Amino acid sequence: MVSTFIGIYSEIYGLSGVEVGVIGSAYSLTQVVILYPIGRFADLGKRKILLLAGLILGVPTYIAFWQVTGFATLFGARLLQGTTIALTTAIGLSFISIRSEGEHRGRNIGVYNSLRAAGQTIGALGGGFLVANFGFGVPYMGLASLYGISLLLVYYLVPPESREEREDRPGGGLHLSGLFSGKQFKIQMAFELGFAFAKSIVIIFIPVYAYAVVGVSEMQLGAIVAARYLAFAVGQGPAGKLSDVVGRVPLVISGGILFALGAFILPTQASFLGLILVAALFGIGDSIRVPASWSIFADEGVNTGPATSFTFRMLAWRPGLLAGPLLGGLIKDFVGIANTFYAAAISVVVALIGYLVAQRGK
Repeated sequence: MVSTFIGIYSEIYGLSGVEVGVIGSAYSLTQVVILYPIGRFADLGKRKILLLAGLILGVPTYIAFWQVTGFATLFGARLLQGTTIALTTAIGLSFISIRSEGEHRGRNIGVYNSLRAAGQTIGALGGGFLVANFGFGVPYMGLASLYGISLLLVYYLVPPESREEREDRPGGGLHLSGLFSGKQFKIQMAFELGFAFAKSIVIIFIPVYAYAVVGVSEMQLGAIVAARYLAFAVGQGPAGKLSDVVGRVPLVISGGILFALGAFILPTQASFLGLILVAALFGIGDSIRVPASWSIFADEGVNTGPATSFTFRMLAWRPGLLAGPLLGGLIKDFVGIANTFYAAAISVVVALIGYLVAQRGK
C-alpha cells in the first residue's frame, strides 16, 4: 500500500525528486543501525520476542501514516516503518530456514516469500481502490488492525523459545568468522550491494512515473504496483524449488538480466497496459532471483546463525536503498525521470558483470 501511495503523496504535497528520494531512503535509515543487533539477538533464541516487538510497533506506525501532513511527517512515518519491517522480515525468514532441510530450503523460502508477495499484491490493489474511494484513513486503519491480529496469532501459535535455544540445532553457533570465511557469502554480499541501487530506484519511481507522467488513476496505479507483486508471488515457490535442483547462482543471474531489461524499456512505456507488462517483468525477474539469493544466505548461515546471515544480506542492501532513491531523485530533477530508470539498468548490468567474474574466479 505504501509503495502505491508514495506516487500519490508526491503529487499532493508537490514533492521534488530529491524529497521523494529522501522519503525512500528513510525506510532504510534506521535499519543500518538495528539490523545486525536484531540478527544476533534472534540467533540467541529470541526470535519470537523480536517478531512480537515488530508487530506491536506496526500498529502505531500505520496510524502515523494516517496523520501525514507533508514531507517531514511522511519521513518520520517511513522511519518507523523501516524499523517494523527490520524486526519482522529477517526473523520470519530465519524461522523458515532453521526448520527446513537443506534439500528443501530454497522451496520453503520461496513459498514463504510468495505468501508475503501475495499480501503485497492485495495491498497494492486494495490500497489503490480504498484511497480512491475513502481516502487514506481506511487503508491505514486496516493495516494497523492486521498487525494487531498477527500479533495475537504469533503470540499463541509460534512454538516456545526453548526449541530455538538448543545448541544441537542448526543456527546455534553464532560465529561471524564462519560466515565471512565463505567465498560465496562475500560474492553474494557484493552483488546485493550493487543490485540494491537499481531496485530502490525502480520501487520508488515507478509510482511517480505512472501517476505524474503517464497520468494513470489511483486504481490503475495500484494495479501497476500489484502486477509486480503478483508475478513475484506466483513464481517464487517454483523458482525456489528449482534452485534446490540446479543451484542458486544461475537463477540469481537470470533474474538480474530480466530486471535490467525491464529498467531499460520502462521509460518507453506511455500507457497503462505497457506499465502493467513492464511491472510484471520486474516481478518475474525478482521471483527467479530472490528465493535463490535468500537461500544462498540460508545455506551459508544455517550452522552459524541464520538470522545474522539474513541481516547481513539486508545490510548489504542499505547503502543502495539509502543512496539509490537520492541519486534517482537528483537524476529526475536535473535530466528527467526516464534517465533514473536507465541509471538503474546500468547499475544491474555492472553488478551482473562483477558477479559473473567473481563466480569464475571462485
